[in-house]
Amino acid sequence: MAGPTHNLNWLVEAVEERLPLSESSPVWVRHGVVGPEGAPTLLPHCHINCEFGIWFEGEGHILGEAEKCFHRAGDLFLAGPGVTHAAQITRYPVDYATVHFHPSLLVEMGPAADGLRALRRFTARQTLSQRVVRPASGLRTQLTALFRNIVQEWESKRIGREFRLRTLLLEQLVLLLRWEEEKGCHIGAKGMEVDWQPVARALAYLREHYADPVYSKDVASGAGLSESRLKALFREALGMTWVKYLQLYRIHRAAALMSGAHRNVTEAAFAVGFESLSHFNIVFQDCMGVSPKQWLQRPASPPLPKSSINAGPTLPENSRFSVE
Repeated sequence: MAGPTHNLNWLVEAVEERLPLSESSPVWVRHGVVGPEGAPTLLPHCHINCEFGIWFEGEGHILGEAEKCFHRAGDLFLAGPGVTHAAQITRYPVDYATVHFHPSLLVEMGPAADGLRALRRFTARQTLSQRVVRPASGLRTQLTALFRNIVQEWESKRIGREFRLRTLLLEQLVLLLRWEEEKGCHIGAKGMEVDWQPVARALAYLREHYADPVYSKDVASGAGLSESRLKALFREALGMTWVKYLQLYRIHRAAALMSGAHRNVTEAAFAVGFESLSHFNIVFQDCMGVSPKQWLQRPASPPLPKSSINAGPTLPENSRFSVE
């Protein structure tokens, strides 16, 4: 189902998904139908949240760094913070739904061990073929129905929507994890002794102080940990160091600023906490796969027809098409 892809030009157009997620409102749902108008779909992006998606109709490929994986109707896709990916359509229309959620949701809604186990299914280091899941027929039917219920709940905007969205998402994850466990698949099971609460405090500190000089002792103090414990715990919980998380957060903030009206590299670099433009350029290249200059010079693409996307945020003018 998966294979290598050596052409990484699609990374040049990688953008950040900036959604209004927070600990108090941790779920955002996107649903749409993409027809055959225009060029083949390709919207590379990454973000600092988790996402869980399905295609109800259509076929294509998911691209992830040097991998390419076939994706058909009924297949699932899971991504964690900092996972750059794109989708390329080969059969239209594509009717899709994607649930974006804040990582803290999985711990707050249940026992710490179960919450962390579910979170690590998204954040653990894994191949693209492990992120694209083809469930058995019966499970696929159940998950498809739950995704449609989530879309319906999201679009209804009725009282109690937040509760229902969380409940439906958690039900999906329980079904998926139990099915994988029965198959002997235990992605992310290592490190289940992690205590999420200090990690959550560390994340809150980083989000609040990302534009300031940030030192290990300060993050550790904010999390109530020693510096060595912070380093180990953060990596176990999110699959990356706190420094890498902070770099991704800063770079994605900077990319969003540069996509705005001013499009100024220097101003964006200093606004998100970098003290050196040369260091910013190096980190940007490492995180986004292109330099800030290439980011600014990437060609604009035609906007997606208004009729093809529902219940989602406005796409940047420089994006291609939104399919996940």
